[in-house]
Amino acid sequence: MIIDIKDNTVTITYEQSDPIGRSFRDEIKIRHKSFSFKNIILDLSQMKNVLSKHLKDFVKLAIYHKQFNNKSFVVVTGPIGIKHLPDGINVVPSINEAIDMIEIEDIERDLGY
Repeated sequence: MIIDIKDNTVTITYEQSDPIGRSFRDEIKIRHKSFSFKNIILDLSQMKNVLSKHLKDFVKLAIYHKQFNNKSFVVVTGPIGIKHLPDGINVVPSINEAIDMIEIEDIERDLGY
């Protein structure tokens, strides 16, 4: 996993050598504490087949991050069918769209929405 911190955003990129499943999710949860007050982009676009079960592993963390830290949590998956998307998590197909989503949510927070 590659962790890149720029300004107020942390990008965590999945690498092919990373384990898939609970061990990967647990590693993200452990590291989450060190950047809990930043926006998070979780880039899973290098995963060959992102399944809804992979996304569901991060729903609780995403909801917690938004509610208690008042920051964005966005997952980049590349192309994925809309029927595979769980509720409670922002999923986009590219890094640029993840950055756009964070900017929109920052504006909403500034306006009090």
